Amino acid sequence: MEEDKEKVRLKSTCRDLSEPNSHLVYEALRKSEERYRELVEHANSIILRWNKNGIVTFFNEYAQRFFGYSEHEIIGQHVVGTIVPESESTGRDLRPLMDHICNHPDEHRYNVNENVTKCGKRVWVAWTNKLLRNDDGDAIGVLSIGSDITKQRLLEEELRQAQKMQAIGELAGGIAHDFNNMIHGIAGFAEIIHQTTCDSKTAEYSKQILTTAQHATELTKQLLTFARKGSYHLSDCNTHDIIRDVCAMLERTIDRKIQVQQQLNAEWPHVKGDSAQLQSALLNLGINAKDAMPAGGTLVFSTSDVTVDRPISISDFQLEAGKYLQINVSDSGTGMSEEVRQRIFEPFFTTKASGRGAGLGLAAVYGTTHLHKGAIQCRSEFGKGSSFDLYLPIIKDCSKELSKVSKVKATERSIHMMVVDDEAIVRSYSKTLFEMHGHTVDTFASPQEAIEHYRKNSHKIDLVLLDMIMPQMDGQQLFAELKRINPDIKAMLSSGYSVESKVQEILKAGILDCIKKPFTYDQLQAKISTLVADGIIPPENE
Repeated sequence: MEEDKEKVRLKSTCRDLSEPNSHLVYEALRKSEERYRELVEHANSIILRWNKNGIVTFFNEYAQRFFGYSEHEIIGQHVVGTIVPESESTGRDLRPLMDHICNHPDEHRYNVNENVTKCGKRVWVAWTNKLLRNDDGDAIGVLSIGSDITKQRLLEEELRQAQKMQAIGELAGGIAHDFNNMIHGIAGFAEIIHQTTCDSKTAEYSKQILTTAQHATELTKQLLTFARKGSYHLSDCNTHDIIRDVCAMLERTIDRKIQVQQQLNAEWPHVKGDSAQLQSALLNLGINAKDAMPAGGTLVFSTSDVTVDRPISISDFQLEAGKYLQINVSDSGTGMSEEVRQRIFEPFFTTKASGRGAGLGLAAVYGTTHLHKGAIQCRSEFGKGSSFDLYLPIIKDCSKELSKVSKVKATERSIHMMVVDDEAIVRSYSKTLFEMHGHTVDTFASPQEAIEHYRKNSHKIDLVLLDMIMPQMDGQQLFAELKRINPDIKAMLSSGYSVESKVQEILKAGILDCIKKPFTYDQLQAKISTLVADGIIPPENE
């Protein structure tokens, strides 16, 4: 009986093989397999198989191009140490993760991790994993299909960084307001001591306090440069002063092995621009130069006058005929290749290691240059340092501007002021110092008290100085209330921190000017003299 069954089985098999259309079935199967292999090999996705021990058993052509490994180089190798680093740049150890995927692939149907190419470039890949089983149902490996999400990951990281910087900016603004009020009081009373003492040692000590307070002010100003938001405020900028400030900050913060030099040779260093943005741009150039000199070197800021006779193109910029200020920032660092040099102004492009640079610094410099209707170009050779030339149009008739300043300094008279500030030390300093110079000063902590006083005495108050940020009612709201009492009110705003767009809004509402805390008597007096010179405040008391 067993023999008969076997014969039937063999006969059945022979009959199947002798079917006239069987070769068509095999041919269709072969073509299907070819199409499947072609699809897998040429798919624009990373496709690989690896066994339970983490050994690569299949690596499609796209994966070979993406990671830089040939099939001969990668098949039979462990994923860790080839396409998977032992640890991510974030510090996460990837070996336990790979072991867990091998043993429990169902728990990792989708995962994202950092990978590495043959040349060492770090990339981010989103993986979809499927467990592979044999005919008995036993797990034998994993089929992984990956998509390159490096650019997406970088954009997400930049978004997180931007959100973090926004939060830092808000925090910096709040701190700066309180901190500047303290500096304002310290510097103010030091100024009073310096002007009233007859003792030379006391005068010297008070001068040191003033100098230290000024350094603290500069540090706060640098912090707020990065926190600044809103529209740009274009005004007369002395670029030599800006460069001196940038060099002073760099000398305090970068490696002492780097020498910072200045060669300020331009005859007319004045341009119309946003001083904070220009300062930030030059600081970015300085920091990039510092990073290119890990073993030390020389960083030079220089200026010169340039005349453009006809419209010319510099890199992507167009310069009209006219006079320009040229600012050169050069270093003796490592330099860069031509390929890198051509991409340095691209947003998010950076040659720094992950986590050490956002790739936005030079892009911001590029944008600032466009804002100021200038041009920038870079010259660099690998191993021979880098040089950046920034061209900015100078202010025409600068001599008239300077003569106006000279005229303003000579225009002084005593005025009746009203100061509204919630900080007691600011009120005390303002009243003491300003009255020392012949002014009459009424001070108020409460906006309501200030409103009542102004309602009764607006006819004899020449100038109101308002703090921007106060409880209950801010400077803008208080100004609106005072303006209802006297539409011709003369008022100035003072603040340790303010959003530029907010300041512009208040200026349009009728505020005469804005002065940043902490300010000295001379700084405020210069603004008062300007108002007198322009006839906004009458030259004589009524």
